Amino acid sequence: METQAAKEQALCEFAEYPFTSDEIFQQGLIQILAHSSSQSTSEEEQSEMTLKTQLFYFNRQMGRDLTLEDVKGFPLTTPDLHPTVPQPVELLETQPQDHSPRILSFAELKDLIESGNTENVPHNKHIPDQLNERIPSQSNAPLRKKPWEVTSLLS
Repeated sequence: METQAAKEQALCEFAEYPFTSDEIFQQGLIQILAHSSSQSTSEEEQSEMTLKTQLFYFNRQMGRDLTLEDVKGFPLTTPDLHPTVPQPVELLETQPQDHSPRILSFAELKDLIESGNTENVPHNKHIPDQLNERIPSQSNAPLRKKPWEVTSLLS
Protein backbone atom coordinates (compact mmCIF):
# COMPACT_ATOMS: atom_id res chain seq x y z
CA MET A 1 0.00 0.00 0.00
CA GLU A 2 1.26 3.43 -0.93
CA THR A 3 2.13 5.83 1.88
CA GLN A 4 0.68 9.32 2.02
CA ALA A 5 4.13 10.84 1.31
CA ALA A 6 4.58 8.66 -1.77
CA LYS A 7 1.11 9.60 -3.01
CA GLU A 8 1.86 13.31 -2.51
CA GLN A 9 5.15 12.88 -4.38
CA ALA A 10 3.30 11.20 -7.25
CA LEU A 11 0.72 14.00 -7.29
CA CYS A 12 3.50 16.60 -7.40
CA GLU A 13 5.08 14.73 -10.32
CA PHE A 14 1.68 14.66 -12.03
CA ALA A 15 1.26 18.41 -11.51
CA GLU A 16 4.72 19.08 -12.98
CA TYR A 17 4.48 16.65 -15.90
CA PRO A 18 4.94 18.54 -19.23
CA PHE A 19 1.74 17.42 -20.95
CA THR A 20 1.77 20.42 -23.31
CA SER A 21 5.21 19.57 -24.71
CA ASP A 22 4.72 15.79 -24.93
CA GLU A 23 3.97 15.23 -28.62
CA ILE A 24 2.69 11.67 -28.22
CA PHE A 25 0.27 12.77 -25.51
CA GLN A 26 -0.88 15.75 -27.61
CA GLN A 27 -1.59 13.56 -30.65
CA GLY A 28 -3.61 11.12 -28.58
CA LEU A 29 -5.48 13.93 -26.81
CA ILE A 30 -6.46 15.54 -30.11
CA GLN A 31 -7.88 12.24 -31.36
CA ILE A 32 -9.81 11.68 -28.14
CA LEU A 33 -11.17 15.23 -28.06
CA ALA A 34 -12.07 15.09 -31.76
CA HIS A 35 -14.10 11.96 -31.09
CA SER A 36 -15.77 13.47 -28.03
CA SER A 37 -16.45 16.78 -29.82
CA SER A 38 -18.37 14.89 -32.49
CA GLN A 39 -20.75 13.91 -29.70
CA SER A 40 -21.29 17.62 -28.82
CA THR A 41 -19.90 17.57 -25.30
CA SER A 42 -19.71 20.71 -23.16
CA GLU A 43 -16.52 22.53 -22.16
CA GLU A 44 -16.76 21.04 -18.68
CA GLU A 45 -17.04 17.49 -20.05
CA GLN A 46 -14.10 18.08 -22.39
CA SER A 47 -12.05 19.45 -19.49
CA GLU A 48 -12.93 16.32 -17.50
CA MET A 49 -11.97 14.15 -20.50
CA THR A 50 -8.63 15.99 -20.74
CA LEU A 51 -7.91 15.39 -17.06
CA LYS A 52 -8.79 11.70 -17.35
CA THR A 53 -6.56 11.40 -20.42
CA GLN A 54 -3.67 13.10 -18.60
CA LEU A 55 -4.12 10.82 -15.61
CA PHE A 56 -4.21 7.65 -17.73
CA TYR A 57 -1.14 8.72 -19.74
CA PHE A 58 0.81 9.75 -16.62
CA ASN A 59 0.04 6.47 -14.84
CA ARG A 60 1.19 4.48 -17.89
CA GLN A 61 4.36 6.51 -18.48
CA MET A 62 5.48 6.83 -14.86
CA GLY A 63 4.20 3.50 -13.51
CA ARG A 64 1.98 5.22 -10.94
CA ASP A 65 -1.46 4.30 -9.67
CA LEU A 66 -3.17 7.66 -9.10
CA THR A 67 -6.95 7.92 -9.24
CA LEU A 68 -9.16 10.74 -10.42
CA GLU A 69 -10.25 11.37 -6.83
CA ASP A 70 -6.59 11.70 -5.75
CA VAL A 71 -5.92 14.33 -8.40
CA LYS A 72 -9.13 16.26 -7.79
CA GLY A 73 -8.49 16.30 -4.01
CA PHE A 74 -4.90 17.54 -4.36
CA PRO A 75 -4.35 21.33 -4.18
CA LEU A 76 -2.95 22.12 -7.62
CA THR A 77 -0.35 24.81 -8.01
CA THR A 78 0.38 24.20 -11.67
CA PRO A 79 -1.90 25.98 -14.16
CA ASP A 80 -1.15 23.42 -16.91
CA LEU A 81 -2.92 20.63 -15.06
CA HIS A 82 -6.40 21.53 -16.28
CA PRO A 83 -5.76 23.02 -19.73
CA THR A 84 -8.57 24.42 -21.76
CA VAL A 85 -9.61 22.26 -24.68
CA PRO A 86 -8.24 24.43 -27.53
CA GLN A 87 -4.75 24.61 -25.98
CA PRO A 88 -3.47 21.20 -27.17
CA VAL A 89 -4.95 21.71 -30.63
CA GLU A 90 -3.31 25.11 -31.04
CA LEU A 91 -0.02 23.77 -29.71
CA LEU A 92 0.12 21.03 -32.28
CA GLU A 93 -0.86 23.37 -35.12
CA THR A 94 1.88 25.89 -34.25
CA GLN A 95 4.63 23.30 -33.97
CA PRO A 96 6.85 22.98 -37.03
CA GLN A 97 5.53 20.10 -39.04
CA ASP A 98 7.91 17.58 -40.49
CA HIS A 99 7.03 16.29 -43.93
CA SER A 100 5.30 13.16 -42.70
CA PRO A 101 1.71 12.89 -43.92
CA ARG A 102 -1.01 13.52 -41.38
CA ILE A 103 -3.39 10.78 -40.35
CA LEU A 104 -6.74 11.04 -42.11
CA SER A 105 -10.01 10.22 -40.48
CA PHE A 106 -12.19 7.59 -42.11
CA ALA A 107 -14.61 10.28 -43.37
CA GLU A 108 -11.75 12.28 -44.97
CA LEU A 109 -10.36 9.13 -46.59
CA LYS A 110 -13.80 8.19 -47.90
CA ASP A 111 -14.32 11.70 -49.36
CA LEU A 112 -10.93 11.61 -51.11
CA ILE A 113 -11.63 8.22 -52.67
CA GLU A 114 -15.16 9.16 -53.75
CA SER A 115 -13.97 12.43 -55.31
CA GLY A 116 -11.20 10.63 -57.20
CA ASN A 117 -8.36 12.48 -55.41
CA THR A 118 -6.50 9.31 -54.49
CA GLU A 119 -3.15 11.07 -55.04
CA ASN A 120 -3.82 13.00 -51.79
CA VAL A 121 -4.17 9.80 -49.74
CA PRO A 122 -0.99 9.28 -47.67
CA HIS A 123 1.03 6.13 -48.39
CA ASN A 124 -1.10 5.39 -51.45
CA LYS A 125 1.05 3.81 -54.15
CA HIS A 126 0.10 4.05 -57.80
CA ILE A 127 0.28 0.60 -59.38
CA PRO A 128 0.22 0.65 -63.18
CA ASP A 129 -2.38 -1.43 -65.04
CA GLN A 130 0.21 -3.28 -67.13
CA LEU A 131 2.51 -6.27 -66.79
CA ASN A 132 6.18 -5.95 -66.04
CA GLU A 133 8.02 -5.62 -69.38
CA ARG A 134 11.38 -6.98 -68.17
CA ILE A 135 12.54 -10.48 -69.14
CA PRO A 136 11.87 -12.98 -66.35
CA SER A 137 14.94 -14.29 -64.53
CA GLN A 138 15.99 -17.93 -64.53
CA SER A 139 15.43 -19.92 -61.33
CA ASN A 140 18.58 -20.78 -59.38
CA ALA A 141 16.86 -23.07 -56.87
CA PRO A 142 17.43 -26.81 -57.18
CA LEU A 143 14.46 -28.96 -58.09
CA ARG A 144 12.61 -30.26 -55.05
CA LYS A 145 12.60 -34.03 -54.55
CA LYS A 146 9.26 -35.79 -54.61
CA PRO A 147 8.23 -37.66 -51.45
CA TRP A 148 8.90 -41.12 -52.91
CA GLU A 149 12.35 -40.03 -54.13
CA VAL A 150 13.30 -38.80 -50.67
CA THR A 151 12.25 -42.03 -48.95
CA SER A 152 14.07 -44.20 -51.49
CA LEU A 153 17.30 -42.34 -50.80
CA LEU A 154 16.96 -42.89 -47.03
CA SER A 155 16.47 -46.69 -47.37
